[in-house]
Amino acid sequence: MRAVLAGALVLGIGGSLTLASWTDTEYASGSFSASTFTIESNVSNPFSATGAWTVNETAPGATLAFDAGGMYPGRTVYAPIALRTRATSMAGAVTLGGAAVTDSTTTAPLLSAALVYRVVRSDVCNATAFAPGAAFVVGSASASQPLTTGQAAGGSTVLPAATPTAPGAGVRFCFEVTLPESARANNGLQGRSATAVWLFSAVSTP
Repeated sequence: MRAVLAGALVLGIGGSLTLASWTDTEYASGSFSASTFTIESNVSNPFSATGAWTVNETAPGATLAFDAGGMYPGRTVYAPIALRTRATSMAGAVTLGGAAVTDSTTTAPLLSAALVYRVVRSDVCNATAFAPGAAFVVGSASASQPLTTGQAAGGSTVLPAATPTAPGAGVRFCFEVTLPESARANNGLQGRSATAVWLFSAVSTP
């Protein structure tokens, strides 16, 4: 009887022990890199994919090729510019702001206040680019705007994405600046000069 009870006690203790288990682990990792977004412009030969494309992130930036050395009432001048994304850049949307103007004098009348302008997206840059139905960025077929007026709120132009080895397709703009006929009544504008600096603000898009 004592042997049987002792054996039962031993079995009871052994039944409460935890058996050891095998273990194993698995890791997972990920690497991340930021995309790039850079645009560049061409004012010397904007209708050529191989023209002089440069980055101009500080004012006054690239010089638009206006033939505007002798403005007079009724005269209109034109200048093109093209924008594109640089190689490796993602796509973007660009908006044209109003110009920051500087006059040769602070005494009225100011030439910058008399000048008006329009901008269209176009593959040509002359009067024909501003016909009704044109892709207007600033102004319209019937109205120009002061130099300090930018693109309407909510408006933008898509800049296609680049590839790892080539820039995105160029988007061409044409600027038209006019000294209106009404300036004939203001002889004080004679001999005055002004500089306008426009800013294209671009934002990357997925």
